[in-house]
Amino acid sequence: MALNEKLFFPKEIVCPVCTKPFTRYALRKTQFSLDKRDIDYRPTYLGDIKPRLFAISLCPHCFYAAEDKYFCPSMSDDERRRKDYFASHKSQWEAQNRVKAASSGQQIWKDQASEKLKTMAPEELAILRKISPLLQKAAADIIAKGKPANELQKEGDLDTAIRAWELSAICYKARRANHRILGYTYLNGAWTARDCAGMTTDEKKKEDYEAFEAAFLREAVSFLTITNKATSIEDQFMPDGTRITKENLPESRIFEIMYILAGANRLLGNIDESNKFLEQIIYGGGSAQGVMLWFVKQARDMRADASSSGAGESGPPPDDAPPEEEG
Repeated sequence: MALNEKLFFPKEIVCPVCTKPFTRYALRKTQFSLDKRDIDYRPTYLGDIKPRLFAISLCPHCFYAAEDKYFCPSMSDDERRRKDYFASHKSQWEAQNRVKAASSGQQIWKDQASEKLKTMAPEELAILRKISPLLQKAAADIIAKGKPANELQKEGDLDTAIRAWELSAICYKARRANHRILGYTYLNGAWTARDCAGMTTDEKKKEDYEAFEAAFLREAVSFLTITNKATSIEDQFMPDGTRITKENLPESRIFEIMYILAGANRLLGNIDESNKFLEQIIYGGGSAQGVMLWFVKQARDMRADASSSGAGESGPPPDDAPPEEEG
């Protein structure tokens, strides 16, 4: 699939794991805009560009993979000084905003789980180097193409786009990312597989991509179900009896996760589970406003079509922006 060079912002970076340089072809954000969302909150975009195909920074040498914000490339002293300078100014700006918000009774949420992944700890680096054989095995389909993975990404290769999300999930697990980030990673992988199934004309490939979508969606549901339990006031436990670490999320994000779980379970045929989350949204949103009111309205529409298992569509919620984990 030939794509216009102007769509990309090429940048030379150094992989933190294997320390080898490569060119990262990031898609310019001005090249796409949100159109609507599927039943599981999957954003679709105007035009033919599918941003998720290009969202993962993938080292073509060792196959370490992560979203750009979590890739943590090796930096020169000058690059590190610039990063520290901007980080300092960003911290000052955030502190000022928190003071303003507090004075008006508002609260600004800082995603600590996301912030943790924006720097690479030495022990994380050691683990990533140890799992190199696992990454090579997961990337076998990419390696078989006989072309650097970053070049395949630039060309919009569908197989590489899907595998990139799988590789990033493996790397995030090695870095001990929390359940929410892993859930959104698999969710984006499922959405990417759905993108690819809609783009290919090869029926066998379409079946493969649909199988990937279902597998990734099941993983997303598993991790996001744990995330939803982590927001409960009461202690919640894993099947093995382990207490789930609590996570303090904004109410709007909790509604988003419940809506995703309702839609994803519906797509997987788990109608009873889907209805359970719909009820939680509807009865928990009695005084909802803004984006939470949008989730309540969509939940009512989904419940009204109790027999639905297809991917319905809806317009974007008010002031819509992709979730932090979409990349």
